[in-house]
Amino acid sequence: MSLSSTQQAPASNVLPLADIHLPAAPSWGLSLTGYGAIVCVLLLVIAIVWFMRRQRQKSVLKRIALQQLSQLTPQQTSDIARLLKQAALSHFPRERIASLHGLAWWHFIEQQLPVKKQANVHFSSRAEMLELALYGQQALSETNQQRFYDDVRYWLSHALPVKKVMATTSTKGHQHA
Repeated sequence: MSLSSTQQAPASNVLPLADIHLPAAPSWGLSLTGYGAIVCVLLLVIAIVWFMRRQRQKSVLKRIALQQLSQLTPQQTSDIARLLKQAALSHFPRERIASLHGLAWWHFIEQQLPVKKQANVHFSSRAEMLELALYGQQALSETNQQRFYDDVRYWLSHALPVKKVMATTSTKGHQHA
């Protein structure tokens, strides 16, 4: 063996390697699923904003009524009763409220509260006393003035804005009576 035979160069300098395949360049375009997800997210955001604005608009009248009540004193019984009637007229059909007076009015007001909260106001149990005070025949005591004021504030806070289920239930019950 000679040294020259071990140093023989191969016929070509190319190695037997496969070609290198690079991945495709990234695409910024989305698939149909990607566009669908974007549309769903946008619709969800629009629905949430719409719902929040609707709830805020419903509670505007409640806030106005509570603000007006805070400007009154418990001694202004007739003004408080007028505010209560105005708040009810702004949330319930005029046909249902306009004809109500006396005990029927106070029962109606109590029934508009959620069932669990109706025990916290005492309009109908004080109806006779309130009617005498509102028509100027007998003034309320200071304690009863404060109770009436607190009941009205409680009613405005918990009965408004009117829930649709409660409004339809009250309407059906009132029509059959």
